[in-house]
Amino acid sequence: MNRTMIKMVAGGAAAAILALATPETASAQSIVDKVRQRGYVSCGASQGVPGLSRPDEKGVWLGFDSDVCRAVAVAMFGDKDKARFVPLNAAQRLPAVQTGEIDVLSRTTTWTFSRDMAVRFVTTTLYDSDAVMVRKSLNVKSPKDLGGITVCLQGGGSLTEQALDGAEEEHKIKIKRVYFDSTIQARDAYFAERCDSYVTDGLAAAGQRASAAKNPDEHEIVYVGHKIEPNAVSVPRGDDKWFDIVRYSINVLVWAEEHGVTKANVDERLANGPKDVKRVLGAEPGWGKIIGLDDKWAYNIIKQLGSYRDIYEVNLGDKSPLKAARKHNSLARDGGLFSAIPMN
Repeated sequence: MNRTMIKMVAGGAAAAILALATPETASAQSIVDKVRQRGYVSCGASQGVPGLSRPDEKGVWLGFDSDVCRAVAVAMFGDKDKARFVPLNAAQRLPAVQTGEIDVLSRTTTWTFSRDMAVRFVTTTLYDSDAVMVRKSLNVKSPKDLGGITVCLQGGGSLTEQALDGAEEEHKIKIKRVYFDSTIQARDAYFAERCDSYVTDGLAAAGQRASAAKNPDEHEIVYVGHKIEPNAVSVPRGDDKWFDIVRYSINVLVWAEEHGVTKANVDERLANGPKDVKRVLGAEPGWGKIIGLDDKWAYNIIKQLGSYRDIYEVNLGDKSPLKAARKHNSLARDGGLFSAIPMN
């Protein structure tokens, strides 16, 4: 499929998504009731991105995005194992939200205006930029060096192509593109040396290099474009209560880091912390009533998963194979872009 056809397909997919974005898409039954009756949260996942969402050899989903969705399961059921994961490619992910196939999409999806008219984005969970993984032997040090090389990429809905467009325009170069149905196929083609490079999100590229490359040191990651993209969680439109539960399940992770509450010290903070911290952790009877959850919903999330820092470090940071610097994903007080909605 040539580049023009790919853009037509992508445009058609976007139009189809917007056509579905009507009030009639919301289920008559509330999502909260449906999830409670079913007994688990259905989470949209990637098709396998190390550090973000990927099943291990036992079928257990690991990664930052997976743990974010588990936070919602803990809020609802007090049990992180009450999350089940549905692997989706780029073209499948938003329709799966709209049709109710999944309850929460926590899967490398950039928050944009047109997408937000189709589903409801809840909050940003990671900031990232597009990047090209390329063999060091080609001596590509910046986007201007990409001229004439072949790039493997996923077609149909990925914003990474815009980064390539921008690099071509800015540096007056031409990049040869080879399209695949999924980012995994594109990655595998790159490692099979069918392309000189592979384009995806920066954190995803770091994960693939750390886990899929025979020799990670043979590959360079070069950031392309100037955008900082907000990767965000989304839910179906039309259910404010579900939106609230998902938003604040994620917000409490950032709140915990801001207040120094971790998986390791949450019990001590519940017993001896400041009054405002103890209240959020469930020491005040009736705390959960306003959101329709158990009083200790926030405590349970932190006890089972930790703070934002905890889940970042174990999946993407220094405690992971990726060793990815937090950069924009640090707290605002540390020079990043994250700050919690006050839990007052």
